[in-house]
Amino acid sequence: MMPTLARSCAVVLLLLLATSPAAAQWTRVLDVPEADMFSVWAKGDTIAAGSDSVVYVSTDAGATWKTTAKVAAGVTSVQGVVVRNGRLYAGTYGQGVFVSQDLGDTWVAFNQGLAGGIFGTHNFLSDLMVDGENLYAATAGAGVYRRNLVAGNWAHFGEQFEPNQASNTNGIAAGGSRLLVSAGFNGTVFFRDPGDADWTLSWLDNTGILPGLAALSAIWTGAGWVVGSNIGVFTSPLGQEPWTFVDTGLGTIFSAPLATRGRHVFAAFGTGATTFIEHSDDDGASWELLEEQSFVFVYKLAVVGSDLYAGRADGLWRRSTANVSVPPGRTAPLRFAIAGPQPVRDEVRFRFELPEAGSAAIEVFDVAGRRAAGRVEGSWPAGPHEVEFDARALAPGVYAARLTAHGRQEIVRIVRAR
Repeated sequence: MMPTLARSCAVVLLLLLATSPAAAQWTRVLDVPEADMFSVWAKGDTIAAGSDSVVYVSTDAGATWKTTAKVAAGVTSVQGVVVRNGRLYAGTYGQGVFVSQDLGDTWVAFNQGLAGGIFGTHNFLSDLMVDGENLYAATAGAGVYRRNLVAGNWAHFGEQFEPNQASNTNGIAAGGSRLLVSAGFNGTVFFRDPGDADWTLSWLDNTGILPGLAALSAIWTGAGWVVGSNIGVFTSPLGQEPWTFVDTGLGTIFSAPLATRGRHVFAAFGTGATTFIEHSDDDGASWELLEEQSFVFVYKLAVVGSDLYAGRADGLWRRSTANVSVPPGRTAPLRFAIAGPQPVRDEVRFRFELPEAGSAAIEVFDVAGRRAAGRVEGSWPAGPHEVEFDARALAPGVYAARLTAHGRQEIVRIVRAR
């Protein structure tokens, strides 16, 4: 069994040279050993980091840490960790999923129904994600699995990966009501909405197969999708075509973990001997270099408050992002989002933020690009605003809402329920 792309690159780096001290902005979490941290997850004040065979957990925003018992005999890599309703889940590379009811004092296998991958690939997890009542497992060779945490076992979730040579899935993310999977090495990602019978393939270059292009990671910013790939970044308001390519100027990228703090996006672009920590405040459209780190490999990123955590080949590290903001001389970004959950019904509340006072307009279009409802327009001062939109004229389906202001545009996706 071949390891994941990120893990392969880390092994190469470690053979080349032992890791060097981090840049001055970073400090190592001393309660966590100086070893591979393959996964990092955070929500609220709870943080979990997966190492070779144990998980390190903090429930007080990183002030103190607990070391769990060994997940299971023979486990050598915990690739995904999540906590939900006091239960800690660990996705391993080779033995599937385990769950702990006591934050890691004891573990039991959680693999009922996790089966069907050729040569056992269903047990080789590359990512683990919880969304609502469901736990999702991205695997290195068997596509995606889903398990309802209230009642039910694992089941293979979608049949589009294998026929598209994309059964090797690097990660899964959720945004609004949409799921997005980074998978394959032909320039593909896959999206799925509630009620869809299967995944829909989306080409990152908007035309078709591009051999060698691999989506390594994906994240939802609240207003659009950002995909980190081995050649740069791709962005899309809806998580489907049209995608916009953003050249990072870094050449070949071996790893691209992403994390968000509100609308701020952080990335660790690993290029071999150097990792570039970068930041975007416009949903991935442009990037600012925060620092370079030589002979440092970053597996995953997570944000807790104003702190950015990095699971690295030399432990768990953190740095403050409190002073990271819009660079001097650059106009603050136009922001646009749905206020409240999706799918929506009769009323939609749009939330937007204007960098300066002026007029703005909101229009709604169907998937064919035709205007589907009335127009909201007016003049507002600089700052955040909310407006109400009557969605009763919209048939059930997916739509794009476009905000236009100051010569710029932002698009958000709307899912209208019956």
